[in-house]
Amino acid sequence: MNSLPAPPGPRNFAPEMILKIFHLQRQLSKWLWPTGAILLWACAAERGPSGGPVDIQGPIIIRVEPPNLTRNLIADQNIVVFFNERVDPVSVPSSLIFTPELDFSTRIRGRRVIIRPAEPFQPDQPYVLTVQRGIRDYQKNSLARAYQFVFTTGVDIPSGHIQGSVIGTDSTARVAVGLFRLGPAGTDFSLSQTIDLAIDGSFSFGYLSDGIYRLVAVEGTLADFPAAIHRVPYALPPADSLFIRGDTARVAMRLSPPLAQPQISSVEWHTPVYLSITFDTPFGEAPPPEQLYPTHEPAVYGYVHHPDSSQADTTLIDLGVVLNQLGEPYRLRPFAIPTPQLVDTLPPTLAIEGNRIALLSPLTGGGSPFQLGRGRITFNEPVRVPPGFTIRVTGRDTVDLPLIRESPLSLALVLDEPDRYRQAAFVGWDITDEAGNAMTDSLITLALTYTAPEATGQVRGTILNAIGRVVVEALDAATGRRTAFTVTDSAAYLIQNVPPGFYTVFAHEQVGEGPLPYYSGRWVPYHRAARFSTYPEDVEVRPRWEVDGIDINFNADVPVSSP
Repeated sequence: MNSLPAPPGPRNFAPEMILKIFHLQRQLSKWLWPTGAILLWACAAERGPSGGPVDIQGPIIIRVEPPNLTRNLIADQNIVVFFNERVDPVSVPSSLIFTPELDFSTRIRGRRVIIRPAEPFQPDQPYVLTVQRGIRDYQKNSLARAYQFVFTTGVDIPSGHIQGSVIGTDSTARVAVGLFRLGPAGTDFSLSQTIDLAIDGSFSFGYLSDGIYRLVAVEGTLADFPAAIHRVPYALPPADSLFIRGDTARVAMRLSPPLAQPQISSVEWHTPVYLSITFDTPFGEAPPPEQLYPTHEPAVYGYVHHPDSSQADTTLIDLGVVLNQLGEPYRLRPFAIPTPQLVDTLPPTLAIEGNRIALLSPLTGGGSPFQLGRGRITFNEPVRVPPGFTIRVTGRDTVDLPLIRESPLSLALVLDEPDRYRQAAFVGWDITDEAGNAMTDSLITLALTYTAPEATGQVRGTILNAIGRVVVEALDAATGRRTAFTVTDSAAYLIQNVPPGFYTVFAHEQVGEGPLPYYSGRWVPYHRAARFSTYPEDVEVRPRWEVDGIDINFNADVPVSSP
């Protein structure tokens, strides 16, 4: 059997060798120490403090004491809410609500929020504590959703719930959901609770007594409700009322533009006959008065007015009756403005960025080899052009064409086969304003750009369980913007001229005279929102294709998420 060799024993050094080694060590230490210190210092200086990932998550409630659903609550019981991280004390008091109302004070101890009632809890009374999303951590991250807890000084806890979603919201915008309950007289609804919409668009009201309720969602707060729905996006349910009998009601609402009736907010004279009118809110898809001409700002319109000689000091702007988003008539309030003492000596100028005109095709489909292109030449004030005035268009061909009057502020150029042309020119000093001032340029040259329309597709399907006229819309899946639509009062529908892409196919009852955007109802007098339904999957549209079988069932449940 072979054995391992024995390890070498200790080596004996002579005394003179030991002295030489010691002397060499001292010399090396003198030479190496400064260099080593510098290297160590450099390494320490280059290393920054370690840290974890950036905190982008809001606080989460992990428990509450006494626990949720506590019965026989002591009259002066403190309530403690525990979070998973420290919260900003400034954000706490305004984000806590008791129903029924209760005065209280708060103290923050690290991750704990201690709620001390300033008055005793009433006997045999359930209290709902709502913790709103306004509570945030020190990185300004708010709660992702609101919480509700219930405690009672008795034994009975109401079991009604309303769970819902608000569709079409912006996750960065605050949306308040208000719950209104019908009073004992059976005529008026009063605000019962309010809760913040969760970041995923869901909400939940819990522990509701039996009764009849209504809901509203408003972007912002309910401080100025119901007037707020005329200024900010809002939503009502597609039902007259919600009946709670110890059960859970599920409801989906869709945010829609304000129920606005734009009114004149200011008027500014630019010349003795031309002024701009600013409205307090844009008309949106409602038709503006015929006398107005759009500008680059959605709430500002141009207006040509020839003051009557009898109106020496004041000019009255009265645009009469117009239509709101529902096609309902309403009257614009007249606006009085001092008559200006202006002398127009300035020539008109072009209001075209970069002196470039984009030729847009009025045709769709992209399948025709023969196209039209229409461009607009806009001026900063009303202009006059002489009879027979033409513009010369050059490119692969050269042609002289008349300009078409669109409005006092704009002229239109219409071209056959617009891809053959690159430039347009006209004599500037032949164009004058209302005061006779001619443009200063003898020759004005404009660049022309044209992009042929993309070939489009179609979407076809049936409408199930709907009554009356239905608007079917193809909404861009990424932006939610309506791209194409159709109106039908039969079971079949066909949406034509849909550009290639992915779409949400959305259908709703038509409310009002025209196929306007989705209607979210009216509070005074109360009118429910339009019923709606959505095809459950995104639909891909390709050029020259028809997508068939996109059936929409109005009896299908709209997804309602639970917070």
